[in-house]
Amino acid sequence: MLPFFNETLPKRRSYFRPPTLLTALVLSLAAAAFASQPPWQKPAASWSADDIATLLNSSPWSLETAAVMEDPEDTAMDPRPVGPPDTGEKGTGAPKPRWDGEPGKNRIGRLATVPITVRWESALPIRQAQKDAAAPADSYVISITGLVPTNRYRAKGTTATTSSSDDSVDARNPEDLLEAFMAYSRIAVKGYPDLKPENAKLDPATGTVRIFFPRSRPIDTSEKEAVFITHFGSLNVRAKFRLAAMKYHGAIEL
Repeated sequence: MLPFFNETLPKRRSYFRPPTLLTALVLSLAAAAFASQPPWQKPAASWSADDIATLLNSSPWSLETAAVMEDPEDTAMDPRPVGPPDTGEKGTGAPKPRWDGEPGKNRIGRLATVPITVRWESALPIRQAQKDAAAPADSYVISITGLVPTNRYRAKGTTATTSSSDDSVDARNPEDLLEAFMAYSRIAVKGYPDLKPENAKLDPATGTVRIFFPRSRPIDTSEKEAVFITHFGSLNVRAKFRLAAMKYHGAIEL
């Protein structure tokens, strides 16, 4: 009979180790760093409501700025954008719609200013934030919100080089407004001819005006900035987009 050995088998070694304080700290810092990243450095699927609001209101593609009342005595004021002359005679020059909102005062304290948002809407991150990936492939689209009063014009308003009147609608016809934006708007890039609009549209519910510029001559993204310029009544708008900052997942998005 074999001797009986009352010995227990060795316990299997466990390789699980609870996270140390250092590991937890590293993970926490990594999560905080990801959360603090600008939304355009994150995957679109991870965007929070705050990320989307940042993209649409304060990002390289969305500039919160001001339209400033022109004053020839103010040397800090940008010159009036180039456009057809306003002769004061019917049928000549570009129409000059009157802004009838509530202006504020600028830093000098004399000139009226209107807070506005100028947004490069054809850029991919803006289209993703707006859940609208169907922007025209052949146009740069820049919008202005805050300059035109809401619900002031009729719902259907689109103009190209010419337009026709529709007197059957009670609200104001937006055609003169849109033709003025067509005449006075441009994108300026140093060393290149200005880009001129090919179309303009109005969303009357929000007062947002969208201006379409052709991509037939692409903007040189190696340049420092692209400046959007327009003129509305006595108000000048000048918004500088820093092209190098408009990078999204490795490519400059316009």
